[in-house]
This record gives sequence, structure tokens and C-alpha cells, in this order.
Amino acid sequence: MNDPINVWLLKEGEALPTDKGQQRLLRMGLIAEEFDKSGANIKWFASTFDHNLKKFRSDHTVELPVNDHYSICLLHGRNYKKNLSAGRILHYRDERKQFGKLAEKMPVPDVIVAAMPNIDLALAAVEYGKKHNVPVFVDVRDLWPELYEDYFPKLKKLVHVAITPFKRQLSYTLKNATGIFATSDKFLDWALGYAGREKCPNDNYYYVSYPDTNVELTDEDYKYWYDMGLSEDDTICCFFGQFGHAVNLEPVMYAALETAKKNPRIKYVICGMGEKLETYKQILGGAENVIFPGWVDRRQISALGKLSSVGLLSYRKNKNFEWSMPNKFCEYLALGLSVVVEPEGMMADLAKKHKIGFRYDNESELAGHLLYLSEHPDEVAEMKVRARALYEKQFKADVVYAKLVEDVKRIIGK
Repeated sequence: MNDPINVWLLKEGEALPTDKGQQRLLRMGLIAEEFDKSGANIKWFASTFDHNLKKFRSDHTVELPVNDHYSICLLHGRNYKKNLSAGRILHYRDERKQFGKLAEKMPVPDVIVAAMPNIDLALAAVEYGKKHNVPVFVDVRDLWPELYEDYFPKLKKLVHVAITPFKRQLSYTLKNATGIFATSDKFLDWALGYAGREKCPNDNYYYVSYPDTNVELTDEDYKYWYDMGLSEDDTICCFFGQFGHAVNLEPVMYAALETAKKNPRIKYVICGMGEKLETYKQILGGAENVIFPGWVDRRQISALGKLSSVGLLSYRKNKNFEWSMPNKFCEYLALGLSVVVEPEGMMADLAKKHKIGFRYDNESELAGHLLYLSEHPDEVAEMKVRARALYEKQFKADVVYAKLVEDVKRIIGK
């Protein structure tokens, strides 16, 4: 029997298994779980600073055990208040320096899987890999740094100049990686363009996927939502996430005002926090059909998913969301929800092909779709069944990420 492999994972910004409460693990956390199941020894390098809560987990670099062969190495960096800020860039630089110091004190691993973004940790992984002859796979999650040109269209020329150094870093990182992983075929092609080569057997894409939690819910779990004014007779539309620049919930707020006039039983539950929360509340002006519960845990999400009809995929119209799917897409499918999608591209195409939802261009179209769904509960029920079937077929985490782990072990000969 082969000895267990020693794997390092590099990704900050996600929930960690060492965080308090019932955490929803995302892509790297779920990949770590699959490596754990395979018997690997795992070190996941993350941040002392919780990106979502904007709070420190620790005031210094520290290693925390998950089990006897899996630990979280928290790299310390300065805090930042805004996601798009110089402070965040400097935070990444701090992490890169901390990784360099800590890594040199540890036994050399068999393989490294580093997420991109952020580029600092991915670059640090490649530099370490070249120095110590360790295979490094870079998992490309979005079109960073090009996405900033979409975020600031009026400053596109200036942004283009500003991100040029980051593009050079990205190109170097991908050219020197052992293999490139991505969340879609289009993302993989884009990354290979930066690497300056054709696809090889070390490259592949793995859809963002979601775990089948199989949470057994109690009356108390549902009571949490009933106490907020929800009812089984409502048509509930839900959103989970951070209210950052990539999210476009303003049309949802205006649609909520429009549907309230025709059907006040259409309720919107917008879970999470972020910079734009007060803006959304100002638009609503105290409207009672929108609820902001803040961050919610796994049980609360499962209960809300059972009560809801629709998952809101309210993201800005750019290539980042046209060429791939965020976590929320597969999460909604796992919960068995129909979807309404703003961006064109993969999510909208899948929704149409599998008859699980609609795409909208503006608040009036969104309001129209939601009013239609509220009037056709039997059709919603059928969409929900199809959504769950699509999840089972293409987006189940323990299938998708187990394949990624198998591919890593095959490529490195372990």
C-alpha cells in the first residue's frame, strides 16, 4: 500500500473547519475533505483575517489542528475594510511573506494545490515548487485581474495600465505551474492563454460543486424563519452571499417594491452582509417583503431552502459570471431550487436547457418572472425536481472533487 501523500493547499477568504459554528465549506474546503478521505496529510494555508466577517481569527501566524493528519496554517496579515482596496492588496503581500517564512521551516510536501485568486499565494506556491522541485497545480477561480476592467468601465484604460504588473505575475505563475485547474472549460482556455501553451494531460476543469449535507431538520429550524414572518404560503426567493461589487442586488430591491403591489406574499430573504447593505435598505424604504437576516449557518440555509421556491443569481453581467458558475448556482441546485439568473452565459444556458429557471435583464423582467412563478406552484415544483436532478448529475461535491484528487495523485504518480 502506498504511503499517504503530503499535500499543501493554499486559499484564503473561505470558511475554515476550525472556524466557530457550523461552517459552509467552499471549494478548497471540500477539496481538503476529499484529500482527507483519501488518507492524505494536509496543511491548508489560509489567513488569520476572516474575509467575510472582517475580523481576525488570530493576532499571529499559527497552525491549528483539524485532526491528526490535517491542519490549518493561518498566515497573518494586516486587516482591511473594503474588498476593493489597497489594504487588501497589502494584506495579500503580508500573507505571501508569512508563507515564505513558514514553508521553509516545514518538511517539503509531495504536491501543492493553490487557488488563484489570490495571485500572491499562487505565485508563492510556484516559487516554492520551483525551488524544492514540488509539483504545483493552480486552480483558477475567476478572471482576475481582468475582471477589474468590467468593474470600472469608465476607467478601463487606466485600470488596464494599473493591472499590467498583475497580469505579468499571473502569466509567470501559470507558465511555471505543473498543471492548471479551472472551474469551467472557458476559464481553462483563458488561463492557458496566459500560460502561453496548449492544453496538456495535467490540465482540467472541475465545476464549482456543493456538498449534499443531508441535514435532518427539526421544527426549531423552521421556526427560526417563521419567527421572521415567513409562511409556507409565501413564494420565497432567497440569496446567500456577500454584498460586494460582484453582486447586483439593486434590481432585486426594485423588483421587490414592484411585486409587493401585486402579490405581497412574494418574500425575499437576502442572507449575508456587505458594503451595500445600507444602500439596499434605503431603496426599500422599510418594505416588509424583504428580510435581511445577516449570516446564516448550514441548518438555517437547509431550512430556508426547503421553504423557498427560487434562488436569486444576481451577479453583474461580465465574463466572470458568463463563463463559469459561482458557488451559489450549485448550492441552489443542491437545495432543489429553481433559479432566476441575471448574467448571460453558462448559468442562464443551463437554466434554459434543463428548464429550471429564467434569465432577466432588469427589475421589471425579474418581477414578471417571480409573479409568474407565484401563480404556477405546480410548475415551480417540477422545476425544483429537475434542479435537484441536475445537481446529482453534474455538481455533487464528493463526486467532482474526488475526481480532482484522483487526478492529482495520478499525475504525481502517487
